[in-house]
Amino acid sequence: MKKLNIAFIWHFHQPNYQDNYDGDFYLPWVRLHASKDYLDMLKRIDKFSNIKLNFNFSPVLLSALQKYLEGKKDLHLEIFLKDENELTQKDKIFILNNYFDLNYKNMVLKRPYFTELYNKRIQAEEINTDIFSIQEYFDIMTNFTLLWIDETFLSEYKNLKSLFEKEKNYTKEDRLEIYQIQLDIIKRILEEYKNYQDEKKIEILTSPYYHPILPLLFDFKNKEIKNQENLDVNFSRQKDAQEQIIQAKEKYFEIFKTNPKGMWLSEQCVCPKTLNLISKMGFNWTVLDEGILSKTIKKEFIRDFEGNLENPLSLNVNYELKSKNPINILFADAFFANLLNFAYGNYDYKIAANDMYDKIKTIQAKLQTSPVENHILTIALDGENCWETYQNDGNEFLDTLYELISNDKTLETVLVNDFIEQSKPQELDTIKSGSWINRNFDLWIGEPTKNAAWLYLSSVCKDFEDFKKKYSKKTDKETLEKIKKAYREILISQGSDWYWWYGEPNESKSDGIFDYLFRRHLMNVYEFLGLKVPDYLKIPLSTAQTNLLAKPKKNISPSLSCEIEKDTKEWENSGYIFTPDSPTSNISRLIKNINFGYDDENLYLRFELNKNSFKLKKQDFENQIAIYFTSNNQTNFSSVRFINKNDNVYPIVKNKFNKEVRFVVKQDSLPKLYFVQALERNLWAQGAYKNSKINQKDEIIELKISFSDLDIKNEEFSYFIMEITNEVINEVYPKDTLISHKI
Repeated sequence: MKKLNIAFIWHFHQPNYQDNYDGDFYLPWVRLHASKDYLDMLKRIDKFSNIKLNFNFSPVLLSALQKYLEGKKDLHLEIFLKDENELTQKDKIFILNNYFDLNYKNMVLKRPYFTELYNKRIQAEEINTDIFSIQEYFDIMTNFTLLWIDETFLSEYKNLKSLFEKEKNYTKEDRLEIYQIQLDIIKRILEEYKNYQDEKKIEILTSPYYHPILPLLFDFKNKEIKNQENLDVNFSRQKDAQEQIIQAKEKYFEIFKTNPKGMWLSEQCVCPKTLNLISKMGFNWTVLDEGILSKTIKKEFIRDFEGNLENPLSLNVNYELKSKNPINILFADAFFANLLNFAYGNYDYKIAANDMYDKIKTIQAKLQTSPVENHILTIALDGENCWETYQNDGNEFLDTLYELISNDKTLETVLVNDFIEQSKPQELDTIKSGSWINRNFDLWIGEPTKNAAWLYLSSVCKDFEDFKKKYSKKTDKETLEKIKKAYREILISQGSDWYWWYGEPNESKSDGIFDYLFRRHLMNVYEFLGLKVPDYLKIPLSTAQTNLLAKPKKNISPSLSCEIEKDTKEWENSGYIFTPDSPTSNISRLIKNINFGYDDENLYLRFELNKNSFKLKKQDFENQIAIYFTSNNQTNFSSVRFINKNDNVYPIVKNKFNKEVRFVVKQDSLPKLYFVQALERNLWAQGAYKNSKINQKDEIIELKISFSDLDIKNEEFSYFIMEITNEVINEVYPKDTLISHKI
């Protein structure tokens, strides 16, 4: 059987958790993931002589590991190391809010006493610090910290096993010993990754230093950026993009004493300018998501009901982008990343590992008749955040998977740069822009709060450049140091994580901390330069921008042609309802975009459907879109007729309405409008319409709803939109407010 090469690329990244370069960390995740994930992911290959792996460390994470060794701490750690008599009321509240943040099934339940404490905390309706003793507070913190140390270290550290077994009555000496074990693991991470790379067992690649989205630093004019209003379209920080890479290479050389060959672009975000830059700066290869290849070669990768590619040839080869500065590209199989991130943790480790092995062998079998000599399957994903969903942190799963591959002489795990140097690449003339999520940049820009964050950064950059220009002739050490420190804060503020957590759809328990840190770094720019901090930076951005609705700029009267080129002009002054993507919306959401507008006689709506949605592909789903209207001149109002999924009801659905306009969404037939009128006693009846119209072409549906058909005259009316599947409400647009318009 023709050999199949496999490139495992495990990505490690944590954002900057400091509010200044020399301060302690606000969140503990660098320290906790260091003791749970990074070193055991490396040391596992000691069991398998022929397994080779590729790892990516973001430089900001490497720097954080170094800072822990230099004595920096985090807020969790400072309380963890306190004496028993030092614990304050504020500390107790912090412990109850933050020291139970871990997976219940795979982590908490492993420790019976900690489970008691956990349940005691969760069952309390409100925080009551009096229900725990001082000793219990320290036992909570110690059990939590131990659960973030991988059990593979039990045999490596003399007292760690007895500390695990103790479960209660931990002392200050116990806690100090646990902390020292964590520090030793961190020290070993930096040393042993270098040693393993020197021994050619692994390859380590890097990322832009503070993990920025490089295409967004070039400019905001990329067509993959939607909803650009309020953005500074003249924003361009190409020199910053270059500086992020220069500093990344310097950090890499400082630790690993060599130069990196591979670049993991932050969030696998790419555009042609990005690849040209990293190639020019000496990088030989990068890895991107399969969706970017699909866009580039204009070919969708079709899979069967088990997820196997019908034709894996195009995805399982390496490419070279032909340009002035050529670069090699691997494209990762997104299906395997999704299985590892979201599925396999729910299965028995043997079943999951064998299923993955079988899927690899299915690909190999389909490639036997290929004219290409060397095929490569690229499996690239986050290597730290998924393992909490696995039994025993994924240890047995990974061991079983590596053993299956290791014992198969027709499979070979490879170091990427070695493979590239020995194989002949396929050629690409160009590359399309996008990321690993839905092939666009929507998770970092386009949503109103994210846009506001970019505007903040843009404004601060302008003030910084004005300062530099004003003092350009000053070369004294003090001024140069001010500029250097301020510039570092700007680079930190470009990190992808700030924009990821702002606005929809992502949220975390630490949204407020991320908001504070982002604004704090921007404020630091002014403070380092000796300038007054603008007042707007002192207000939490997460509360300053909540509107997911952009109103129309002026009246529109589109022809309902459903043609992209014509729509671009006819709908350019329309408003939009922001429909944020999430990592899973590529298959679940029915509606991709919504535009709306008015003229003197009609409301116009344009829906772009998500062609990848399983709801469109399966015939047993009946998908509907309904628009509910309310206006004051009506006499009868009734409740929404469709069913909620659960008790968590959208607030605007609780209102009553007087008109419903709906249609069934199908791929193969023109939809028909239905008008429904509210009656007395909360009932509805079929109505009629004369002047309204609907049209569909491929994934575009456009309609006009006549004000006369709605019986609305010279007044204000309000409405919202629902997506429904089999009579059950899936989504509501907008989520928190009605859209209003006055005729």
